[in-house]
Parts: sequence; C-alpha cells; structure tokens
Amino acid sequence: MSAPIDDLHASNLLTYAGLGAALAAIAMAVDGGNFAAAGALLALSALADTFDGRFARRFTRTNRQRQVGAQLDSLVDAIVFGVAPIVILSALPGRTGGLMKAIWWLAAFCYLLATVTRLGFYNVEQDKSRFIGVPMPAVALMWSTCLLWAVPWWSLTLLSSACAALMVAPVTIPRPRGVAFACFALWGVSLVTLHTLRLHR
Repeated sequence: MSAPIDDLHASNLLTYAGLGAALAAIAMAVDGGNFAAAGALLALSALADTFDGRFARRFTRTNRQRQVGAQLDSLVDAIVFGVAPIVILSALPGRTGGLMKAIWWLAAFCYLLATVTRLGFYNVEQDKSRFIGVPMPAVALMWSTCLLWAVPWWSLTLLSSACAALMVAPVTIPRPRGVAFACFALWGVSLVTLHTLRLHR
C-alpha cells in the first residue's frame, strides 16, 4: 500500500523551495514588518515557479511521479501566488478602516477567486503552448515591485481587482522564449537584488 510520503521526490525540490520562500515572505511581513525581505522572497518564489518544470524534467520519473508533480505545482501556486501576496499586502501599514477596508477585502477575495479559477483551468487545459490571461509569476513580480515603494492603499485595491481580471481574461500571450524569457528572469533577479540592498541600508 502506498502512502503520501512515497510521493516525495527530488524532482519537486524547487516547487517546495518556492513554497518555503512564500511562507518566509509571509512571516517577514506579518511578524517582523520587514517588507524588503518579503518582496525579495516573493520574487524568489516566482523564479522558483518559472524554473521548476525545467528542473523536474531533468529527473527520471514514473508517470505517477509526473502527475503528482503537476498537482503539487498547482497546489503550491495557490499559496504562493494567491494567499501569500494578499497576506503580505494586508500587513502593510497605513490601511484605513471602514468602507475602504471592506472594499480591500472584497478585492482580495476577487483576486483569490481568479487565482484558483486560473489554476483549475490549467489543470484541465491540454494546450500548454501559450498562456491564456496574464501568468501568475508575472503578477507576483508586479507585487514585489510594488513593495519597493509606499504604494497607497487605494492603488493596491485597484491593482488587485485589475490583476484578478487579467489572470482570467481571454487574452492569448505567447510563452516567453529566448530574449523575452531572459528579460523576465532578469526582472525577478533584479527585484531580489534591489530588496536585498534595502535590507542593508
């Protein structure tokens, strides 16, 4: 009889690393108010997701291990790109109460709804040669970019709603390759570097 522990496989290490980075980002924001560290870790999570498929394919895997890896990637993405940014943004200082607070949480719910809907779509979508809607790692890097500055709360609320719409929009986006892929990776690396420099000021 097999058990969940039997599905632990080295090919999923980068996926697990992204999950750990997201949890650390939440801890830095909520417990320490360290949003520079949170921004760097969020960018690291996006980079881990960008490369985890390539990393996993370097291993010899059974069909079951490939299927479990795909399920893990989707479950981790729900936390890394859905829950983690909302928790981090909610910990930012300067949020007002009353109606604005209620509007923020409504926008946060819409964002999470779009995240899980997108993941559900790609769990059954067979054509993985292109993106439909804006990819979630790009959204995570956008949130990391926002953490470089003191962004007003109303802007974060609007951005959450806009990102929710863009993630599920019927817009075809080619998968980045070559120079475009390098530029995307450089965006993530630059964010990690900039946030790290802020830690040492």
